[in-house]
Amino acid sequence: MRVSGELRAMRRWLPITIVLAAAVAEAAGLDQIAFYLLLVAVPIVAATALTMFGELLDSRFEPAESLQALLYGVALLLLVAGAAAGSTAFALSACLATFALQALLGLGAELKRPEPAHHLER
Repeated sequence: MRVSGELRAMRRWLPITIVLAAAVAEAAGLDQIAFYLLLVAVPIVAATALTMFGELLDSRFEPAESLQALLYGVALLLLVAGAAAGSTAFALSACLATFALQALLGLGAELKRPEPAHHLER
């Protein structure tokens, strides 16, 4: 089953959005809300990591996209470790650093792709 581009983008942005909301709650001093948002993020990041890993096994991705699937697994590990230890700040900072690395990899892959040849020269 192929996933549309919009669904794929939403699936990748949902975990990041929840973790960012938890970071905002932590910065605002709402520690309990930040903790619960992290707990909500755990199954969402797990589902995203498993889905990306399944897509990786189904088809061939570029190395940067393959590494992103691995980084979702690392983000999940850091979220679970931080939530289990009760250290919301650790989980947030480590997870946000992982997501930032994913963004840099995605940007690098986009910049590396050749420009489509469908434009006409005048």
